[in-house]
Amino acid sequence: MNMVRKLTVSALLFAGTAFASFAADFQTIAQGLYDGTLQKTIDGGLSDFAEELGFSVPQTAVQQNVYAEAFIGTIFPSVPPHFSFGVNAGLTHLNTEGLASAADALGIDGVDTSYYFPVFNADIRIGGIVLPFDIGVSFMKLDVSSLDSMSADFTADFFTFAVDARYAILKDGVVSPALSIGVGYSINRGSFGAASDYADVAIDYDVQTLYAQLQLSKTLNIPVVKIGFTPFIGIRGVLSNYSNDWSWKLKGSGVEQVTDFLKSAGLSPVPATSGKGTASGHFGEFADIQPQIYGGLGFNLVVIQITASISADLRHIGGDTNLWSGAVSLRFKL
Repeated sequence: MNMVRKLTVSALLFAGTAFASFAADFQTIAQGLYDGTLQKTIDGGLSDFAEELGFSVPQTAVQQNVYAEAFIGTIFPSVPPHFSFGVNAGLTHLNTEGLASAADALGIDGVDTSYYFPVFNADIRIGGIVLPFDIGVSFMKLDVSSLDSMSADFTADFFTFAVDARYAILKDGVVSPALSIGVGYSINRGSFGAASDYADVAIDYDVQTLYAQLQLSKTLNIPVVKIGFTPFIGIRGVLSNYSNDWSWKLKGSGVEQVTDFLKSAGLSPVPATSGKGTASGHFGEFADIQPQIYGGLGFNLVVIQITASISADLRHIGGDTNLWSGAVSLRFKL
């Protein structure tokens, strides 16, 4: 029966001039909707992309509040008290093949298969009291209505709130490096979407991230000119919990032309011209941990620090996903 349906629709698509007023894209969409292949392509692409966000978004979140020093010192008792605040800018590579596939199936052109997730956030870190620990908080809210990197009508919205705490196993000494262990948590919400005059695709993500890390650093000072350098390296284990909703729909003239075409061809019932679903994952077992390595260099000039860092997810390095992040930070630090 399915084969008969496909042959019937194919014959009608290429027959005469009865449907010459319909654009080829709408004919293809109508055929795909009727035989079910279009829904499979769209649903599969959006589901894949929604799952991709489940481990890509945490990569962005944990790279936002990276300090060169493994431990910044205590705020009390200490002279001066140790604290820092500043801003960060960075990028995370994101595989958007699934989103591009779904958009293309609906005739939405210009969605790239690779995208660089922007990061612009503010953070603050405060040293501990008596015990050698510090606590950091970071925040990002970014609404991008149109991105030049995509020729499609592409939208993105990001929100992140993160907090972490680190405890110094070793303090930075004359010879010894600083070594700390830390844990962190972040809430990440946002959306991606692409649209045309007659179709939309959208993903709303909600990701929570837990991580533990180990960081090593060593500050090298030039006292006369008050300049210093702090190279650092670390490893992390990241777990994510996510519920990412995706949806697609034809709208306006898209619905009208596809519906009219199928009715004129005598094909009924007219299939749904929209769909939705959810990709989800939960804080799991040890096997679900995403191992990451990160490192970089801090440049210290009196009370100003500029830090450049990079991070790679060892489970998703190379290939199409190739999950990595890079960031540059400017901070005031005591």
